[in-house]
Amino acid sequence: MQVQCEVCGSEIRGPPHYRVIEGGRMTVCARCASFGSRDWDPRERRAPARRPRQRPRPRSEVEAAEGLELVEDYGEKIRKARQKRRLTVEEFAKQIQEKESVVKKLEKEELTPDMNLIRKLRNALGVELLVVGERAPAPVMGKPSRGRTLGDIMKLSQASKKTEEEERG
Repeated sequence: MQVQCEVCGSEIRGPPHYRVIEGGRMTVCARCASFGSRDWDPRERRAPARRPRQRPRPRSEVEAAEGLELVEDYGEKIRKARQKRRLTVEEFAKQIQEKESVVKKLEKEELTPDMNLIRKLRNALGVELLVVGERAPAPVMGKPSRGRTLGDIMKLSQASKKTEEEERG
């Protein structure tokens, strides 16, 4: 069986070296073994990496976000409030711990802020960027229309006969 070095791709002659290189476990040749920080044992069963669990957002925040819309001129509101406090873009960005480019894009309305950023802006500038939006009523879903069926025509025919009889009688 031919084993290749996972770094340089050459055939490994002699016993392979099992080294950790930049966080990855690799099977390498003697030349490339010097790139590794430590050895690892291929017989050792490795536990699967655990991903940190993402905590779901509190239910109240999710519910609060529903039905709310961003005000139309949010960029202008942010800029005016920042200027009223006599802050430069750089100073304000540092204050809310964001990049200058984020603040500039917000003021030009090239970036739609998420709930976290909206909260930062509200706390730093005292501006309310969310308003209750007009929600269009959800469409009522009925039976899919496939045109009239033979049964529909029979019902219509019977209904029209009854109305004719009632008018005569």
